[in-house]
Amino acid sequence: MHTNNIPVPLRFQWLNHPYLINILEKLFKPAHTGRKGYGKVWLLRWLIYKHLSGFSYRDIASLTNTGIDHSTLVHFKQNLIKTLWLPKAFKELIAQIIAQLKSLHLVLDSTFVETYSGHDENGSSYSGYYQKNGFKLHKLIDFQTDLPLLQIATYGSAADVIFGVHLIRAAPKEWNVTALVADKGYDSDEFRGQIKQKWQDAQLGIPLRRTNQEARNAKRRETFWNKLLKAFLRFPTQRLMNTRSSIERHFSRDKRVFKLGEERTRHLKNFRANAYLVSIMRILEWSVKQIEKWLFFTKLNTKGPCQHKIIMLMLRPLTPPTLRPQAERLGYFHLR
Repeated sequence: MHTNNIPVPLRFQWLNHPYLINILEKLFKPAHTGRKGYGKVWLLRWLIYKHLSGFSYRDIASLTNTGIDHSTLVHFKQNLIKTLWLPKAFKELIAQIIAQLKSLHLVLDSTFVETYSGHDENGSSYSGYYQKNGFKLHKLIDFQTDLPLLQIATYGSAADVIFGVHLIRAAPKEWNVTALVADKGYDSDEFRGQIKQKWQDAQLGIPLRRTNQEARNAKRRETFWNKLLKAFLRFPTQRLMNTRSSIERHFSRDKRVFKLGEERTRHLKNFRANAYLVSIMRILEWSVKQIEKWLFFTKLNTKGPCQHKIIMLMLRPLTPPTLRPQAERLGYFHLR
């Protein structure tokens, strides 16, 4: 009952994909004690739909048509936050995707999100640039897949370069990073040193920041050789620098499609959980789209007008080797 399709619009039909259900079932460990309750995968899919639609918990409870109380969904999300399931699932999903990628083109930036109340909340701070109280979400994404690989949620007035260094330190050295691009807010010796120390062959695309002498129009200016030394080992080509705009589109889609910052929750703890949930949704949507590139769906009537069987036809020669074991484990399609 809890793995049936949920009534979602056409653009959110990836929530009903069997491949997504198969992924989520592996992330939840079966409970060996206690009474049998609602399926966690089923509850999480409804929770994701609530996040995408902007409905309240009571509206979602009425849509399930199972007599479930809205407090069950509330307690389920609180339990996910309490057990740190969201960051653990995010790390596990990312580890599986990075194992399939040959190289990484990283883009780093942050976005500001105003508090739900519009006032100061626990963990928030006032940003003079935006003139609002809020939080910041720092993300390190892959340019090719447009997926977040690492992220940190902080107070709104946090310096980008400080937490950019933390993200680089948290990244595994085994990543095959070919390039890293960021804006001039990350132009610091410590940041560049951390990158070169971890990924020596990575191309670094960070524009030079204006010095205080130029900003104040002082008589004493920075020398030519000092500027040349700062630009050493950088690759500020126009083609490389243009990739910075990808993370702006990434954050824009987080806010417009996945409703980041529009949740009726308060405090940094809940904002951090919502940010992880948005990233998990992006990864699940991307995974379904990748499998759909190689699978063709055909609905056939079987034994009655209301019964359908989905036969997935896969072109094995065109299928990536990394997707074959995952597709073969699904028993509802036939392979050519």
